[in-house]
Amino acid sequence: MSTLDLLTDTFPHGTPDGYRLGCRTAACPAVLPCRTVHTRYCGDFTFAKLIDAGVPLPEILERDAAAKEGIRHRDKIAAREERRAAAHPKAARPRARAVAKTTPPRATTATQRPTPPARPQRPHPGYKWLTQATEAIAQLPADLQTRRREDLAQYRRELDQHVDELEQWRQKRAVARAQLTAAAAALKTATIASGTGLSVNGAIENALSAATNQHQAAAAALASIDQERPGAPAKPRSPRPRRAPRVTQPRQLQPHGTNACRARGCDRPECIEAGREYHRRWMQQRRAEGIPLEHHGTAYGYQLGCKDREACPAEISCADASLAEERRRRREAGITEQAARVPAEPVREHVRQLMAGGMTVLGIAEKAGVSKTGVKILLYGRSGARKGELPREVEESKAQRILALQPASAALAISA
Repeated sequence: MSTLDLLTDTFPHGTPDGYRLGCRTAACPAVLPCRTVHTRYCGDFTFAKLIDAGVPLPEILERDAAAKEGIRHRDKIAAREERRAAAHPKAARPRARAVAKTTPPRATTATQRPTPPARPQRPHPGYKWLTQATEAIAQLPADLQTRRREDLAQYRRELDQHVDELEQWRQKRAVARAQLTAAAAALKTATIASGTGLSVNGAIENALSAATNQHQAAAAALASIDQERPGAPAKPRSPRPRRAPRVTQPRQLQPHGTNACRARGCDRPECIEAGREYHRRWMQQRRAEGIPLEHHGTAYGYQLGCKDREACPAEISCADASLAEERRRRREAGITEQAARVPAEPVREHVRQLMAGGMTVLGIAEKAGVSKTGVKILLYGRSGARKGELPREVEESKAQRILALQPASAALAISA
């Protein structure tokens, strides 16, 4: 048999006959290579029986995955039972049965009904706080114990339901992972077969396309199962005992004629005078105490009242320290330093001379590069609340530009 015969659509890939007919490489396009099927057929009686019965190979793989998941689930249940037996020993149960046999049963009347046995609580190793909260119920007030016990019982029921749902989700996820693993193996085999470059009637291409679609479907199914994972129930809030209502005393307000009344904003004459008297006494007391020596030479010392540069005992007086602190604050705030200033009287006399020579205020402002309003204020004073007040100083740069101007008559004589 030639290699081309292995690539026909009628070749029995994935069967013991395919191995016997010559398909013995990993490039087999079947879900399970022919050599693996031959090995299992010779060593596994159940597998051979299913193959002889005509069961498809994918169905056999699904049964194997389900059987493995069942074995794993059975082992988990057995381990859980062992942990439960270790946490709750049952050594005293045979003795209780013997006592029950020797003790005659009591006659029950119509009013006395036998109480059903308490349902054993399901252990949850990861929820130790639940056991601690159950034990701490006795420390709560009597009116909160019943409510807390009901909340914890409801939470236990929800937690048991969550554990069951989570176990079902894990089983479903395990089956999906097994299907994804089988699809990945089939896709890998089909990819290797496609890499050989040999194809007859599209057998390898069809196998690769089918394996790709199967792998994508299994991956999408597993992703959807992962999103369906059940969430844990919300933890019940611990009840807090009710506090006794606070008994507040009505606020006693000071009468008129006191500093407290003035501090509330009262503008009556007696309250204003009381505030002034309080301030006078406070200032006298502060002056009598004196300023501590460590505060001299600082801006805080200036605020405490040390404002005389000559009387300050520090090397740098409190006034100078306060001035330096204010300059530093303005520089950090982005306020530029004030320009140098000179006396305004010589500049004012020079402007008057320029006007006597025939120049106008607007012409002086244009030639000197200053504002017309600044020249008017320099000559005639300010307006508004400080109307008529002449400025005593002017910026040095503006003064130099104004003093550099010459009267119009002198300029004409020089030009002639």
